[in-house]
Amino acid sequence: HTSQLLTKQHAIYCLDMRHRLQTPTSITDPLSLLLNKLPTRKPRSFQTRSFWTIRWPVICTILHELDRLYHEKEPPSPSDPGQRLLNWLFNSS
Repeated sequence: HTSQLLTKQHAIYCLDMRHRLQTPTSITDPLSLLLNKLPTRKPRSFQTRSFWTIRWPVICTILHELDRLYHEKEPPSPSDPGQRLLNWLFNSS
C-alpha cells in the first residue's frame, strides 16, 4: 500500500473493519461510528462497559495499522492498546 492509494473505503475493506469491530455490513464507516460513540462520562451500565472492553482494543489496533499503512513505516507498537480507557471504565472512583 501507498498512502496515495489508501482511501477510507479501501482501508475499511482491507483491514476487515466491519468484522473486527463487529458492525453490520450496512455501516459504511464502522471506525468513525464507534469513535463518535466513545463515552465522555463513565458509563453506569455494565453492558456498555463490556461493549468498550471488546471494541476499544480493536479500535486502537486498527488505528495503529492505519498509521503504519499511511506513513509506510512501523510506528512503535503500543504495549497495551487501549488499556487507559479500560482502566477508566472499570475504576470505581
